[in-house]
Amino acid sequence: MSIETHINIRATFGSEDNAKNATKELKKSLRKHEHDLGASLDALNPIENQAGYKDHIIKTEEAGRKKNTLNIYAYTYVSEEPTWFAQSLSNLGAKRIFIRAVSDGHVRNYYFLDGEQVPKKKFDGNKPKKQLSAKDIEINKNLFLPEDRVNIKAKLISSWFFGDIYESIALKLISTNGDEFYHVGKGKLVDAFYNSEKDDYDKEIIVEFDAAFERGKLEDKYASFAKRPTKVNVC
Repeated sequence: MSIETHINIRATFGSEDNAKNATKELKKSLRKHEHDLGASLDALNPIENQAGYKDHIIKTEEAGRKKNTLNIYAYTYVSEEPTWFAQSLSNLGAKRIFIRAVSDGHVRNYYFLDGEQVPKKKFDGNKPKKQLSAKDIEINKNLFLPEDRVNIKAKLISSWFFGDIYESIALKLISTNGDEFYHVGKGKLVDAFYNSEKDDYDKEIIVEFDAAFERGKLEDKYASFAKRPTKVNVC
């Protein structure tokens, strides 16, 4: 069964005038092509191998501009990475393109500079980090928030249905070093703790993975959350 994927696109142009003209052209093309984003962009700037995607419609729900940034909200049932139209959008004048795809609770982010896919670090460039307030510093003292992605081993304390639209599972975890944190999702990390024979989540096993950690709120309290886990392995 196909899974609906929601796509958010943020395309930044060199000037407000460029963004205004591009938005006008795209909206006109969208009206001509039944709001199919791929077909509309292909009509403006031919997409390489577009023929292979003719049956993979990306339905645009909204396209609007704020200053020099074009924001597009769409959905599709394409299982492949929804980035094949990025070069055509770049040819329309977009210098920086950020694409977020959300399907079945899984979030995928893609970054493009001048039509070329790049890592997030290069996309962000030398953007200075936001300075933390004295209050933020005090809050973060009690949370597990390493600066970069880290490798960690952890076991499960508890799990529950999170109650969002994606039917995510929330995990409360503790690392082998005693650091408590949470993870919310439906991906490989959640699956690693699931015991299909007992139809529950196994608190005995230890799982190793890489992740970034960010501050968030759970029941109005600040907590550390493991984000974008990779290299998930049951020890």
